[in-house]
Amino acid sequence: MAYGELIVREPPLWRCRFKLPNGTWGSKSGFPTKEAAEDWGDEQEDQIRRSVWRDPREGEKPFDVFAEEWFAAVKPRLEPTTVVKYRSYLDNQLLPKWKGWPMVVIYHDYVEIEKWLSKLDENYTESSVASYFALFSTIMGVAADRAKIIPGNPCRGVRVGSGDYEEERLVASPVQILRAAMRLYERGLGLGGFTLCLLDGYTGARWGELVGQQRHEYDPERRRIRICAPLKEVSGKVFKGGSLAAQSGGATSHPSRRGRDVGVARGRRAGPRHQPGPDGWICRRVSRCSTRN
Repeated sequence: MAYGELIVREPPLWRCRFKLPNGTWGSKSGFPTKEAAEDWGDEQEDQIRRSVWRDPREGEKPFDVFAEEWFAAVKPRLEPTTVVKYRSYLDNQLLPKWKGWPMVVIYHDYVEIEKWLSKLDENYTESSVASYFALFSTIMGVAADRAKIIPGNPCRGVRVGSGDYEEERLVASPVQILRAAMRLYERGLGLGGFTLCLLDGYTGARWGELVGQQRHEYDPERRRIRICAPLKEVSGKVFKGGSLAAQSGGATSHPSRRGRDVGVARGRRAGPRHQPGPDGWICRRVSRCSTRN
């Protein structure tokens, strides 16, 4: 049972002592009366019994310490590309701002989070800001819901970006896709680049899922490609890796015309991949500039 201790007589100052979940005694000083100290202690012990108590000392843990602990714990289960991406976000966007900040202080400083987002929005594209904030929100959510060192996730309900968009520009028209494919063909990528662009426009597959396709993965009878192990690039190294689409049995059908294009491109290439560049090399990805001009 919680109780109060007098630690200063004039003016009176009381300290509360209460039982922690591990059976040891916790304390907090600064109460003007014995009753106030014991009431606060009773409240803490009631929360402990209901398994909703949070140790206020844990909330003082700096963001960078908690973030690194979380990253080290989840890293073995992440894809190599995701590991590189998260490491980059932490080093370049999250830690420069929040390093040294106690987690509980971040929880109570909603305005500072909004200022940080506005600052990011000045220098990066909206999609990049959304990615940075998603990782930040994930870390704060783990601190609230799993580690229980803060009362809640301060990122919940925070809006990223203006939300403005032009609906007619969200999806390319068939004519726009064809024009883009013809431009790649004319600029030296040949039939492989032409077909790659058509597949991208009509299937929505990612760069690695298309460029990583091999000849045996194309089904000429059904005119389908099966995404089993897309091409991945980490620190300049390219390799075949697993795919979430493959785990769900991901297969993409082409419209009849697109299927013939893939068949033609496949027949003209002797290498293992049917989406190489003109000289057999892989069509490498060009990284977008995430900063605003």
